[in-house]
Amino acid sequence: MKIFKNIWQVGGTELKAIHWPGHSPGSIILVIEKDGKKIVFGQDVHGQLHPSLLSNREDYLISLNMLMELDADILCEGHYGVIKGKEKVKRFITQFVK
Repeated sequence: MKIFKNIWQVGGTELKAIHWPGHSPGSIILVIEKDGKKIVFGQDVHGQLHPSLLSNREDYLISLNMLMELDADILCEGHYGVIKGKEKVKRFITQFVK
């Protein structure tokens, strides 16, 4: 699995857009660090695996484990809302690693 990253400066804050295959091969995450907090916008990283989405279970599990390693303070997830606190973020992600 290849991971591609782009970095932009937005209003004095670094924004990273990273290819992060989740339940579809085109999933990305956005990462910013603001006021000492790492915030990850995960959107479609989590979700059901399905052939119509071209899901790949191996990439999905790798991405979830890498997401936990980011040690985010806040996870903004497109389907499940905003999860705050490093331990709550890790617990949330862990439920999808089965």
